[in-house]
Amino acid sequence: MSLTATILLIYAACLAGTIASPARSQDDHPQDDRASEGPGTRRLLAALLVPALALLAGLQAPPARAGEAAPRIVSGPATVIDGATLDLGGRRLRLYGIDAPDLDQTCSDGHERDYACGRAAAAALTARIGGGNVTCELREADGSATALCRRDGEDLAAWMVANGYAIADRSMPAAYEAQDRRAWGRRVGLWSGVFEIPADRRRMRHASASL
Repeated sequence: MSLTATILLIYAACLAGTIASPARSQDDHPQDDRASEGPGTRRLLAALLVPALALLAGLQAPPARAGEAAPRIVSGPATVIDGATLDLGGRRLRLYGIDAPDLDQTCSDGHERDYACGRAAAAALTARIGGGNVTCELREADGSATALCRRDGEDLAAWMVANGYAIADRSMPAAYEAQDRRAWGRRVGLWSGVFEIPADRRRMRHASASL
């Protein structure tokens, strides 16, 4: 039981005792007793009730459960690093739940012509943000700094995937799958031609470099 609840119970017991037991016997001085019971009893009740009501008014909502930390929100102008990474106030954040081509990655369009898909993704994200502020809810994924970022309430990661500039992160099956399927069905962006999954490309390059 909390300390506040315990104090309130004590006050309640005092109130009950005051009401049940008159200050003096009515048989000794009936007239004087009736005269003194009114204001005296009222003053005593008020003395007990006022602190109790103050305690009730000061009650606060229970704290968050253990492990339910409040989300950390950061906001401000953002600089685009690549199609899935922002710099916000000097902190590098990856957009949660998506992956985009690196700046040096090339893809093939519907006419089998190579183009700089990594730079195209970064340019699209830059244009979408414009000169406005970005608000990001920080998260942690595999020890890296990730964030759900919005511009004027719009989920930037969802927009990037829906328009084919990025894909849903394959390590997070529930993230942006609907937007991924929609972009594939419309054959927009990366899905209009042939491209290598960015995470697979990085793994292959890392493996080659370690040989």
